[in-house]
Amino acid sequence: MRIVKHLLAIIFLVSFNYSFSQEEISDKLKEYEKASLNKKMELFFYFFQKFETDQKDSVLYYVNDLLSEGIKNKNKDAIALANFGIGPYLLGHSLFEEAEAKLEKAKKYYHSIQNDTMLADVYNSFGNSAFLQGNIAQAELYYNKSAEHALESGDERFKMLSSFNLSRIYLNQGKVEEAKKMIQDYIDFYLTEGSMRKLAAAYGLMGQLYVDQHEHKTAIDYFTRSMESGLTAGSMPSVANGYTNLAIAEYLSGELQKSEQYFQLALAYRQKAGNKYYIAEGYYNLGDFYFGTGNLDSAIVNYSNSIQIAEESGNLQGQKDALVELSSVYGTLKLKDKQIETLKKIILIQDKLAKQQSYKEIIALKLSYINSEKEAISTGGIREDQLHNQVAKYQSIFNNWVLIVISCIAGLVLFLYFFKRASKR
Repeated sequence: MRIVKHLLAIIFLVSFNYSFSQEEISDKLKEYEKASLNKKMELFFYFFQKFETDQKDSVLYYVNDLLSEGIKNKNKDAIALANFGIGPYLLGHSLFEEAEAKLEKAKKYYHSIQNDTMLADVYNSFGNSAFLQGNIAQAELYYNKSAEHALESGDERFKMLSSFNLSRIYLNQGKVEEAKKMIQDYIDFYLTEGSMRKLAAAYGLMGQLYVDQHEHKTAIDYFTRSMESGLTAGSMPSVANGYTNLAIAEYLSGELQKSEQYFQLALAYRQKAGNKYYIAEGYYNLGDFYFGTGNLDSAIVNYSNSIQIAEESGNLQGQKDALVELSSVYGTLKLKDKQIETLKKIILIQDKLAKQQSYKEIIALKLSYINSEKEAISTGGIREDQLHNQVAKYQSIFNNWVLIVISCIAGLVLFLYFFKRASKR
């Protein structure tokens, strides 16, 4: 199967970030609207990276609100958190320079107040930026810096965050034993914590490690644990990811019947979760399976289903991916007219994608600029207040000093007066 290993890597990135159910997030969003600023910061930290793929833009509203509230209340914690919070969104749109500028502002503030937990998170985001740009060595440095601050904070959860990402780095570098130890430490920690969603991600990553070593039987064991952990947590996307990974491992082992069944189960759980983005992905995976096994009619059916679901949800990237594969199927079958028709659709979708991406980048940059401008004005205001306070303080000191000097002079005059009178006598 041509894209199996690429698909496997993507699944782990998704499963790691998908930590909470959308019902939980929805409750937090409702609570946010009526919360105090301190509570808003707590809630924002909880949900800002947990929006589903088709709702990612929602984070911009909360970033803007948090920054505005921070400026209004002259709360530097809120301003720093807003800068940190927009980072992942900008990274998701490949706006790396802009994201790093925001993260740098947050980093400076958290360094100034020696907040090690937030520094661990900020450096982890810097690591993600470097990783996404293919700068693996730089990413490793940032993840290690994150781990240092996590140790300083004494909060083991933040150490686990960098451990998970470092283990991916080590897998990329072929440092299998180092990666295995880190993943196992992560598993041991969350077994104690009882966090089944995190375990689902960790078991999945360990499975990937064994797939890379061609130890498919062991990989299948870990993928099974990943699926079972997701099932225990009640997370349908995690279960679907687990079954998809099992399908891939069975395919690589030559167990095509089992592989097909697991792909179908993965689709069923995606349908149960109800998110059309992932349903389209499930049909796409099945199409890929049938294409890879030479069952071209079934491949056409599943790619077509994927396209239809993607169209219903406005998922342009999903439409393009399935159309590209459908075009290849038609090419294999030498159905030139259908292939040309499909290629024309791809061109139209690509044009829409380019416009959509440009629009989203412009919106993200515009909001980022507006927020930077607000922050600059606010910072100027805060500094102006600080200067006024300092001036008032120095004025008070000066006034006190003048009084002391006058008192001393008056005392000296009185002393000289009485001294002269005493001398005349």
